[in-house]
Amino acid sequence: MYNTLQNMESINNTTTKLKNENYSSSKATEFKTIGTKVKNIDIPILNQRLKIYGYQTIGELIHDFVKSKFPPVYDDEELKSMKANLQQNGQWTSLSGSYPTFLNNIDYDDMLKFYVNNLRLHNKSARDLVSYFRRYYDIFFGNHPDEILKYAPHKRSWILQSIKKFASYYKYKTGNPDCEDVVKRMIERYNLNVSLDMKRAIYVVDDQYVVRKIDKLMTIQGDIGFIVKVGLFSGLREEEIIYSHSKEICPDNAGHKCDRLHVINKPNGMSIVTLNWFRGNKQCYFFIMPSNIWKQFRNLPRFTRKEEINSAHNIVKREVEIKFMDLRKLHYNVVRNTMDPNEADILAGRAKTVSAQHYALYQLDKMAESYKQAWEKFGITFS
Repeated sequence: MYNTLQNMESINNTTTKLKNENYSSSKATEFKTIGTKVKNIDIPILNQRLKIYGYQTIGELIHDFVKSKFPPVYDDEELKSMKANLQQNGQWTSLSGSYPTFLNNIDYDDMLKFYVNNLRLHNKSARDLVSYFRRYYDIFFGNHPDEILKYAPHKRSWILQSIKKFASYYKYKTGNPDCEDVVKRMIERYNLNVSLDMKRAIYVVDDQYVVRKIDKLMTIQGDIGFIVKVGLFSGLREEEIIYSHSKEICPDNAGHKCDRLHVINKPNGMSIVTLNWFRGNKQCYFFIMPSNIWKQFRNLPRFTRKEEINSAHNIVKREVEIKFMDLRKLHYNVVRNTMDPNEADILAGRAKTVSAQHYALYQLDKMAESYKQAWEKFGITFS
């Protein structure tokens, strides 16, 4: 039995025939059904191929095909020339004084869908990445990419992330990895990411410094003291704390994938909360914190930056002489005492996705126990 599609050539021929028929103006908006056939055993393959190219139905694919939006047309020869220039002499050489033509065929709506659906980026971060790319790609791929160095590190970080994500999108659409290679080589050639990781330099500090700060933090009482504990024991960024308070918790924790939080309560009194929230170069896979504090935190009627976090920040700055965001750095130094660098980097959101997935699947019990032992070394016990 046959019931779907033979091949793109037959669709192309049929579409061409339909276009060439002499319709009157009154019939210009009429539709015609196009029937095609494939074997039953090929239906799963067809559906998989549709998903690979970002389509749910054959109708969506045909509409884009008629509008010349599919297949996308890219000039891979230009990328090959760029790559050859960078390999041969380490210099960037403009091809013709104009921008590469593959930049003229970008479907930004489709790019946004790829970031949200495929890379699982937060919607706002995905939109910001698309916006940064549209505003600055002409500099990166132009005659003077080193002009990006004039921007502040934070802004430069977003620009480079937008270029890298575009390269991933290009590979997804074409199967060609040359764009990723060219972007990587250009960033290295012009040292465009210089100073972007300077914040890491203050992560590792003397243990006695950490002990003194933690002792002072633990003396803060009341609601502010509780908020300080949430920031210190979770190691989350401010926006991640707010997000984890308001986000719905999924009742299914058995490897289920969705955009809600997943909470696993361990026998040692720790809770592992899967966040999977990615914004530009900021990532959070999962975090660990004492179960009793997690439950109290979720039961708070509200939690905002304007009041709760700002109030805690003012108290911490006055009493302990650090910022609220520095609680995250103290957390890193504590867990590094019992965890290897890769484990600590996962909790800090600075590890590769593959590593995070490995630990999420196989090493959660070990990490939960290491987390508890780390705080015990600094005199903190959880009942």
